[in-house]
Amino acid sequence: MREAQAAAPRGVLTTRMVGKRRRPAVSSGVAQLALGFGAILLAGTLILTTPLASEEGHWVNVKDALFTAVSAICVTGLTVVDTPSHWSALGEVVILVLIQVGGLGYMVGTTVVMWALGRQIGIRDRNMLRLYYGAPSLHETFSFARSVALFTFIAEGAGAIVLWGAFRAEGVPPNRAAWWGLFHSVSAFNNAGFSLTGRDMMPYHGNPVILGTLIVLIFLGGIGFLPVVNLMRRRSFARLPLDNKLIYLTSAALLALGMLFTAAVEWRNDGTLGGLPPVERPLVALFQSTSARTAGFSAIDMSQLHDQTKFATIGLMFIGAAAGSTGGGLKVGAFSLLFAVMVATIRGNDEVAAFRKRVPQAVIQQATTLALYHVALLFAFGLALTFTVDRPFIDVLFEAQSAISTVGLSTAGTVNFGADGHLILILAMLAGRFSPVMLVLYMTRPHRKVPYHHPVDSVRLS
Repeated sequence: MREAQAAAPRGVLTTRMVGKRRRPAVSSGVAQLALGFGAILLAGTLILTTPLASEEGHWVNVKDALFTAVSAICVTGLTVVDTPSHWSALGEVVILVLIQVGGLGYMVGTTVVMWALGRQIGIRDRNMLRLYYGAPSLHETFSFARSVALFTFIAEGAGAIVLWGAFRAEGVPPNRAAWWGLFHSVSAFNNAGFSLTGRDMMPYHGNPVILGTLIVLIFLGGIGFLPVVNLMRRRSFARLPLDNKLIYLTSAALLALGMLFTAAVEWRNDGTLGGLPPVERPLVALFQSTSARTAGFSAIDMSQLHDQTKFATIGLMFIGAAAGSTGGGLKVGAFSLLFAVMVATIRGNDEVAAFRKRVPQAVIQQATTLALYHVALLFAFGLALTFTVDRPFIDVLFEAQSAISTVGLSTAGTVNFGADGHLILILAMLAGRFSPVMLVLYMTRPHRKVPYHHPVDSVRLS
């Protein structure tokens, strides 16, 4: 047995013998991914603490630097200091690099780990990974990573050019307009929500070019590379894989419902949409619906929202973006599967199907597990935050969900949660960003077959 283990090739996953079966142990690839992000996070935090990163040229509080670095690498956008007035040019560059690493690096890094897992398991499970999580084969891995990077840079570059022109038209000086264009394009595509304007997008609520460009960038980053490239190649919605169909259909439905609900509830609210010219309100409502699930930009004062809108936004943040994208949350694919399970159960169907495709039971169980896990995260961090701030519960719950789903919106003001609250939010951002993918990897690892079955019994549900 020792000889067999010694002779095993060194890969991302190590193995051990279970009887006569080879079974992967916990993936060292996950540890390497975590260590890589941890090292970059540490370096970014250290740089942000130096006087060179501060606009006033003084040493920055370690807690503020750590919070900003975590928020950037988790592509969240929650802040405890004002980004344009507190950070120097170097500080803004560090934040931008952390955002890019947190978005692009996350997409590419998890792809490599998925491949590492897939090469150690059976054909059936490997195909399941490829279908539902976008895990490429060995010969596709590096070309896939290059394609993701190219897609990212093209989208960000085009967005930066358009935003540069739009900011120039608003009277922003040329150099600042160019930097703002690049920064906001990267921040939007990676669904980060960091802004340099000082008042987010509120000064530009009447500029359809700026808001429209950000909507497109947020949407592209929030659905990921695979759905976009598949639609370009196949040129037909009907020919798309089930996963891609669910992403497009559910994302469109959530955008429309979020826009209509926000417009209906906030139309006469003078603190939000009601304070804008009627002709601008539909686009701002669409912008808020797009940004609320993943990105964290805002063109209105979030603290003035009605409680109904806050609660609906919590729901949008909980669902989040698509798997394999830059955004967080439960993911629209998992939400779609849970909805399909509900419909099938109500109809009395034994199998769950969508678009005439049957969904494997293992994927349904994984989606259910992820949903319950996200509920547990919201309960735990929401409860913990209630001990740190004297604010309405809806605002505390909003802040917790915003951190867990790496959105970045705040209705109570993140700075008001104090040092203890900031520590809880740091843990919430890290848990919301990295623990779900580790849970997926753990669930999809090979399992030793149980040689027997337990007797069947039932449990009352009502």
